Amino acid sequence: MENQTYIQWKKSMVRAAKKMKTPIVGHYELTACCNLDCKMCFIHNADSNALRARELSTETWKRIFDEAYDSGLFFAALSGGECLMRSDFEELYLHLWKKRVRVGVLTNGTLISDGHVEFFRKYPPDFVRVSLYGCSEEGYLQVTGHKGFEKAVSAIRKLRDAKIRVSVVVTPSSYMKDEYIGIRRYCIENGFPCQSNNFLLLKNRECPEKDDHFLSIDDIVELSKAQYELSNGPAIPVEITPEPHGNSKVSPKGLTCNAGAGAAVVSWDGRMYPCVMLPIGDVSLLEMSYAEAWEKTKEAVGEMLLGMECVGCPYDDVCPKCPAMRLTGLYTGHCKPEVCELSRRLVAAGVKKLPDPGQAVPEAESCD
Repeated sequence: MENQTYIQWKKSMVRAAKKMKTPIVGHYELTACCNLDCKMCFIHNADSNALRARELSTETWKRIFDEAYDSGLFFAALSGGECLMRSDFEELYLHLWKKRVRVGVLTNGTLISDGHVEFFRKYPPDFVRVSLYGCSEEGYLQVTGHKGFEKAVSAIRKLRDAKIRVSVVVTPSSYMKDEYIGIRRYCIENGFPCQSNNFLLLKNRECPEKDDHFLSIDDIVELSKAQYELSNGPAIPVEITPEPHGNSKVSPKGLTCNAGAGAAVVSWDGRMYPCVMLPIGDVSLLEMSYAEAWEKTKEAVGEMLLGMECVGCPYDDVCPKCPAMRLTGLYTGHCKPEVCELSRRLVAAGVKKLPDPGQAVPEAESCD
């Protein structure tokens, strides 16, 4: 199936599952361990031995996969940490693949060997997404504490040469600020499909007080403008922009994306969440079945309160769709003022455009 045709088919499958509240998409964090030490990671910390002791066994993961399949799983993504650090990675991958589940892999790429490339050639993944953390070895040292740039781009080239669907993902942070545009430019010059995670990052689950990786609003506007101009030419500033405001005194309930409706995440220690961005519900698959955990996850999502300030706001369609980015808290029903200000400034900078009155806005989807 041709790439664009396949993507549209996949989206239609996910939309249908969302309507039926079927968990067709599963994101599985196989491990919190990693061979890199990225300062902005929301999972990993330096004590890999302690984390490894809390990881799920091969048989537990297989049981979770079997129950997920029985519940409707068709698209799976395997991540970490660094999922290739698990000695049973291929065994777990094949357990899903042989059920004809479409399996994607999220990796930093530095551990991908010729053997992995041959494995993926024989058992094709839905996708491989390689995270890049710099456009030089110096940049990698700054962000990850290790060299890895050449290893990662070599892996991308080998996967591409093997006709495996591979792309680059970038997670901007304060540590990557000086190389972010360089990464985007490098991908364009080398023909690597590239997407960026949101500029508004997550707190580390194990160390929530750690926040030195966050970008300022000034940084986000500057980098967003540079990224826009890399592909579109000069951004044209807008002199007059409306003030962010809503027209509701009631906070809407539930989500508009697939999280907790057609998609679920299972963390490396066996907890189900609606999305990596939304650690709510917090139910353990060591204590209940996948189907039972899914019901509780749906309930938690249904109780979430969206920002009342967003209802009728002129910036609603250009703001980050993810409630984890927008909200002051997942049950407060209020939007972060700094997110409103960021959206206004991006429009003023010519990076984003307010929709014309009556223009249809695409439905929010999961981050996949």
